[in-house]
Amino acid sequence: MNAIHRRSIVGVLVVCALALSAGAASAQVVAKYLYTLSDFLGPLRYDGIRVNVDQESDETYVVYQNVVRIFNASGMEVFSFGDDLDLGGIVDAAADRNGDVILLSYKDRHTLVTRCSFRGVPVGRIEITTLPDGVAFSANRLFIRSGLFYFADLAASSVTITEPDGKCRQHVDFGRLIGTDAMEKAGAEMFGFAVDRDGSIFFTMPTLFKVYKYSPDGTLKWFGRAGSSAGRFGIVSGVATDSRGNLLVSDKLRSVVMVFDKDFNFVTEFGYRGVRPENLVVPDSLATDRKDRVYVSQGRKRGVSVFALASQ
Repeated sequence: MNAIHRRSIVGVLVVCALALSAGAASAQVVAKYLYTLSDFLGPLRYDGIRVNVDQESDETYVVYQNVVRIFNASGMEVFSFGDDLDLGGIVDAAADRNGDVILLSYKDRHTLVTRCSFRGVPVGRIEITTLPDGVAFSANRLFIRSGLFYFADLAASSVTITEPDGKCRQHVDFGRLIGTDAMEKAGAEMFGFAVDRDGSIFFTMPTLFKVYKYSPDGTLKWFGRAGSSAGRFGIVSGVATDSRGNLLVSDKLRSVVMVFDKDFNFVTEFGYRGVRPENLVVPDSLATDRKDRVYVSQGRKRGVSVFALASQ
C-alpha cells in the first residue's frame, strides 16, 4: 500500500469518526408523557409523595397517608397495605431482590426497619448493627441497590449503608465532607436522594443550589448554578439516574425536570408549569425504572406523572 492510499484511508477514518462524534453530540433526550398513576376510578391526586420503583418487577411503591400503595408496570394500583400496622408513621418503602417489602417508619422517637412479605405482612424487624462509635441510627429515606440497603437521614445529611441483615458497611457524613460551617450558614440539608447501578450516591442541597455525587471510591463531586434559565437551579428537589447514565433533577420553582449527562453537562428539560397532562406543578420526588420511564411526584394534587425517556 503506497503513501497516497494510506493517507486516503486515514482521511476516510477521520471523517467517519467526526461524523459519529457529531451524531453523538447532536443526540437529544426527549420525554414523552405516558400516564398518571391511577386506580380503577381514575388518576390518583396525591400531593408531594415519595416514589420508589422495584427494578426487578417494575412495580411502583408510593407511601401516602401511612399506606403503602403498589402499582403495576401500567401505572394501575394493584395492592395496598399499612393502615393496620403498629409501626408508627411509615416514611418510605422499597422492595428487595427477594420480593420482600422493607418498610422504614418512625415510632416513639426511634427509626424502625421492618421486613414484610409481598402482601405486607410483617415477618421481622431488621436491627441496624456495627455502627461506628458515636453514631445513632436514624433515617427517613430508603434505597435498595444491588442487594445493599441505603438509609438516608436527610436532616443530618448522612447515609448509612447496610447488608440486608442490618450489618453496617459504611456510614457517610456528607456535612463533614462538604463543610459544616458552609452548610450551617446556608441552612443546608439533603433533599433528593438516589443510588445508581454502580453504587454512586446522588443527593441535592436546595439552599446551596447543588447536586452532589458520591462515588464508591470516596470521591465527592458537585455541580449547579442558581438561576431561572434552562439548566440553572431555582429550588432543586428530586434526583434520579437513567440506564444511559444521565442524571435527572427536578426543580420545584421552575416546575421542570432537567436532564444532565454523566459529566454534568446540561442536555434538556421538560415539564414546565401548566394544566396539561405533560406539564408539571412543583415537581418533587423522582424515580426511574429499567425501561427509562420517569416517575415524577408533584404538588397541587397532581399525583405522579410518568414519562418515557428516549434518545433522538
